[in-house]
Amino acid sequence: MKGLIDSHIHLDDERFDYDRKELIKLAQLAGINRFIVPAVSVNRFPAVLALAKEYDAVAYTLGLHPYYINQHSATDLEFLAQSLQDSGAIGIGECGLDFHLKDLDKDKQKLIFEAQVILAKHFNLPLVLHVRGAVDEVFQVLKTHNYFKAVMHSFNGSIEQAKQIINQGVYLGFGPAACSPQAHKLKKLVEYLPIENIMLETDAPDQPFYDRYGKRNLPVDLLRVNQDIAAIKGVEPETMAIQTTANVKQLFNL
Repeated sequence: MKGLIDSHIHLDDERFDYDRKELIKLAQLAGINRFIVPAVSVNRFPAVLALAKEYDAVAYTLGLHPYYINQHSATDLEFLAQSLQDSGAIGIGECGLDFHLKDLDKDKQKLIFEAQVILAKHFNLPLVLHVRGAVDEVFQVLKTHNYFKAVMHSFNGSIEQAKQIINQGVYLGFGPAACSPQAHKLKKLVEYLPIENIMLETDAPDQPFYDRYGKRNLPVDLLRVNQDIAAIKGVEPETMAIQTTANVKQLFNL
């Protein structure tokens, strides 16, 4: 398998500190030749930038994740805008809304997210979207700003929602969660979607496979994601790899 791109992987995570170099090498030997690493808060920007400097295979996006909404401030938004001008970021994210976790301030989430959509439109950069428990609300913000250059990562919405979203040209990202034998709804969704709208991701080190619960997800696991999603779609793994790689290149202008 040649030329796979992981559209969403947190290689800067400290859980990779002791074997990052080896894991990246292993993934590259398996045919995964690019990794898109999204920053999640301003204090992660330096680590992500350092990674991209060290590894040619790493591209990155900068954003303010809804998980850390209590940390984010207006100053962070200013710093994000400044960083986007000065750096080689290929997108904005991970950003979006999380209504699954109940103790996150929804109004502040919306304010911070909307500001990032405005920045994306201004810089003409794609968005890497977190949409857990908030698919409709995130899509509504995109519609309000008429800006659809985006991927909804780790998508878990309905076929109805997916239909409207892909009609606007938004991509949907899938990882190990879609590969679980229990994920009947997700499998039906993947089955329905044209592969022209799909991106593959590991979200490593999070989202381990159902048979490796409690362990880290690894960069090389994208190979298995590709095989499993190809099987669900009834296409050859090679076909899946070629098309999903083209999708990532298209959105992120790689």
